[in-house]
Amino acid sequence: MPTLNFSYNDLCKLIGKKIEKKQLEELILLNKGEVEDWIDDEMTVEVTSDRVDLLSVEGIARAIKGFLEIELGIPKYPVQKSNVKLSVDEAVNQVRPFVVSGIIEDVELTDTSVAQLMQMQEKLHTTHCRNRRKASIGVHDLDKIKPPITYTAKKPEDIYFIPLQESKAMDGNEILRKVKKGIEYAPLIQNSPVYPLIIDSEETILSLPPIINSVDTAVDPDTRNLFFEITCLDEQVALIALNVLLCNISERRGTIKTVEVEYHDGRIINLPDLTPQTKTLHLDYTNQVLGLKLNLKELNKLIKKSRMEANPKDKNTVEVLVPSFRSNILHEIDLIEDISIAYGYNKFITDLPQVITIGKESKKAIFTRKIRELMVGFGFQEVSNYIMTNKEYLFSNMNLKEDEIVEIANPVSTTYSVLRNSLIPSMLNFLKNNLHAVYPQKTFETGDVVIVDKKSQTKTNTLSRLCAAITSFSISFENIQAILFSLFQNLDLKNIKLESVEHNSFIQGRVAEIHVNNKKIGIIGEISIPVLKNFALENPVALFEINLDNLLS
Repeated sequence: MPTLNFSYNDLCKLIGKKIEKKQLEELILLNKGEVEDWIDDEMTVEVTSDRVDLLSVEGIARAIKGFLEIELGIPKYPVQKSNVKLSVDEAVNQVRPFVVSGIIEDVELTDTSVAQLMQMQEKLHTTHCRNRRKASIGVHDLDKIKPPITYTAKKPEDIYFIPLQESKAMDGNEILRKVKKGIEYAPLIQNSPVYPLIIDSEETILSLPPIINSVDTAVDPDTRNLFFEITCLDEQVALIALNVLLCNISERRGTIKTVEVEYHDGRIINLPDLTPQTKTLHLDYTNQVLGLKLNLKELNKLIKKSRMEANPKDKNTVEVLVPSFRSNILHEIDLIEDISIAYGYNKFITDLPQVITIGKESKKAIFTRKIRELMVGFGFQEVSNYIMTNKEYLFSNMNLKEDEIVEIANPVSTTYSVLRNSLIPSMLNFLKNNLHAVYPQKTFETGDVVIVDKKSQTKTNTLSRLCAAITSFSISFENIQAILFSLFQNLDLKNIKLESVEHNSFIQGRVAEIHVNNKKIGIIGEISIPVLKNFALENPVALFEINLDNLLS
């Protein structure tokens, strides 16, 4: 989780009152943070990464003011119109197609506030913006810019400016080779024929996103007007980052102003847009989840303490206005979590369940344990792979057409971007990472897969499966079939049948569906040569995968 450093006195100044150390630590803990260190005036606080609005001391102060009832409801940040325009060139579609922008005027920058701005920018980069891959933030001195501004893209050899903290001008290629940030973030754009560029009307370069800004528009202690540009692959991620930056900085002082962004296709948007999102909350559901007996008046106050607004619609329904800088309110249950925090965890009374029962291991757990013990008895080594994987492993490497699967909206990396629908790719990847081990290799995994099911409440089904694999210099279908039939014999299963099928991941004529009591429960076979090559495997692999839920039933 991200860690922030800030001044205790600065925090108290932003809150508007002096708070004792113990109380402040409790307030930060309530806001899903934790004080890790406190030396003299310097505080080190770890915050949860889902609350991007708390990635600066200003955001923490705003939340605490709600808990202390110094300020209630959504903070008011008036937005005025400016004459600044930013046009988007069609060339950026080749590399980084979107940009969002905003202005804050009449700021008073001190060493403390500048440090917090830079820290907030970097914390947003590493968490919310996924190390600048989804979005990258540029902050500039507006008075050093001559609008209108253009977001364009040029060949790296045609780009020439002095990067921030450097003393001489470089072209685009040199920046990626010689500058520290260029070396670090080069993979984001180096394979593109053109690099993105922000320039003003006099061709002054503001930045080479997502790499580095120019010295020409650098922010300094005399800066009073700030210009923000966030280039991105994901426009929604950038919009949240922009709102967090502008609103948090405005907690000190400043006037937010709009920038007119015009795309090459004629689309025009005025940013920032601080319109709150609307969510519906039900009183009975809230009380049911929390085990409380709140009335509408009490509920409304707790919502306001959470820095949101409540508009009752009827005796059981409240329309909640969520600030534009909050990105973690996706469902009614998220609102209830905020209400429970505002209510106070220490106020909840523990209660014994109104059911007399004795806990015991489920039939499925007992059955799975028996399966694992049998596989170990057959000389197999158990492995455990992540349920998260990527499309390349599931489809391209397996020589299969892409199918509907569960995808992660904001993956940390492309390596773990979807939920697996089969154990086989994970097993083959495990074998690829263990080419150095002694052969034959016998491995198995009992794990979950997630299948899309539009009829279920969650639109998915989580199923338990077993995958067992053998790889060696010489291995065949018969070797893995012997293990499968030995497993079934020990489970006292009858009416077992293998039916030949065609499957692109397996060798033709060496693959079959597994049926028990005329019900399909899995697949067995020898992995095809193209798939072995895709996973860089040097030896034949024979394996089976069976559905343990179907087997148990």
